[in-house]
Amino acid sequence: MPVVVNLRNDNLTASTKTGNLLANTDLNQMPFDGVLSVYGVSSAVGVNIEIGVGSEKVITDREIVFIGTSIDRSAHLIGEFAVAGGSNLSIFLRETTAAGTIDVIQIVEATELE
Repeated sequence: MPVVVNLRNDNLTASTKTGNLLANTDLNQMPFDGVLSVYGVSSAVGVNIEIGVGSEKVITDREIVFIGTSIDRSAHLIGEFAVAGGSNLSIFLRETTAAGTIDVIQIVEATELE
């Protein structure tokens, strides 16, 4: 059975970086050997994402290009990765604009390999 974490970051402020969004969630560590899928949208351009598996950054400072207020899993996939069970997971967001605030919605899903 998949493990799913829904993340919502309201009012990400100008020129800031979040802490690890998966800290203190069911996916701060991969629960089994499987596939990690990350989906996301932001309310405007100007948000970059970093995804870490263990000590490796599998996505480094990539812009979230999907703009909207709700997620469509068929259209808003940021990345999918094979991950060993027990690996530490991290997601950070960085707001790259100099003004305004941006909202970001994400779904992070771990599916066990069969």
